[in-house]
Amino acid sequence: MKYLHLVWAALRRKPTRTLLTSLSIFMAFFLFGVLQGVNVGIGNMIAEAKVNRLLVASRVNIGTPLPRAHVARIAALPGVKEAIGISMMYGTYQQPGNGVLAVGTDIEALFRVYSEMMTAPPEQIAAAVRMRSGVIVGRALMRQKGWKIGDRIPVHALNLRKADGSADWMFDIVGIYDRDPEDTAMWVIGNYDYLNEPRGAGKDTVFEIVVSLTDPARTAQVAQAIDDLFANSPNQTVTQTERDYIESLLSQVGDINFLVNGIVGAVLFALLFLTANTMAQSVRERIPELAVLKTLGFTDNAVQWLVLTEALLLCVGAAVAGLVAAIAVLPLISNRPGLGIAAMHVPHSVFGAGAVFALLVALISGVPLARKARRLDIAAALAGR
Repeated sequence: MKYLHLVWAALRRKPTRTLLTSLSIFMAFFLFGVLQGVNVGIGNMIAEAKVNRLLVASRVNIGTPLPRAHVARIAALPGVKEAIGISMMYGTYQQPGNGVLAVGTDIEALFRVYSEMMTAPPEQIAAAVRMRSGVIVGRALMRQKGWKIGDRIPVHALNLRKADGSADWMFDIVGIYDRDPEDTAMWVIGNYDYLNEPRGAGKDTVFEIVVSLTDPARTAQVAQAIDDLFANSPNQTVTQTERDYIESLLSQVGDINFLVNGIVGAVLFALLFLTANTMAQSVRERIPELAVLKTLGFTDNAVQWLVLTEALLLCVGAAVAGLVAAIAVLPLISNRPGLGIAAMHVPHSVFGAGAVFALLVALISGVPLARKARRLDIAAALAGR
């Protein structure tokens, strides 16, 4: 530690080069943290998705609405415990970028179907059912918007217009629900009829149908029975478990895990060459100075550790800063207000792996140069050979 000022002096020798190299390392590990955090977050979404709950959507397109009459027909099938239709209204609150997702459904049934992950006081659920415009809002969304029970909130719909042409809806908050994970409690849950009756287009349709089963072992048979029921209908369905549904959406993008690992691998590989080249250039410029240090009594080990510490400080310091920035930024850019998607986080394991990678990059680029400094011949170095 007593020679740390010499390391700082070496880094300040070419401040522009040090700054640009540090920024490159910072961005590389920021990208590493964000992408690996997204990768882990997607994996958690798939792992938490249930295989004993079915999602029914249009076979034509996931966004194509289905007739509400499908819900009753599905509920009558053997093996079906409950079926609920969900209508979704994407809107904004107060300003265009302030997104809100309002869900119109059978409120009591929704909380029964998702009882293991969504909870609200029974008296609040009953109040929302009684009041036509009553809604139960996720605790995370309440906190984000600064709302409280009793507030009347205006939402400007982006995908739902009334018969009179208006796109403005008013909701009365009568309850708060909690959801696991906590930051996914981002919906405004209201009565289906309130969103359906004034509609000018798409009346008596639902975005999707959620089905709970009496026997999870019969998932495949019930899913096939639902699709067979509407096989000759103009509104054919595709029924999947929650996990299959998420995986099918992700498969449209590609193998995300492969893409993320490929990008990160390429970035770190390029970073290794960048750091090695920067350190090599720095050491070459200071060969006479290192020789002077040896002349003044610095041991071979001391000179070796000066060079290696410089590589470690440059690489590990910038990498840790990049990973800390990823930890702070990823939840902000991944949490889409109103969509009920959990903010993604950089796990401790990713931070640890990033720190190890940074250490390896510093060692791979710094050890050969440190050994060269250790074996430096004083006479040859001072003579410029």
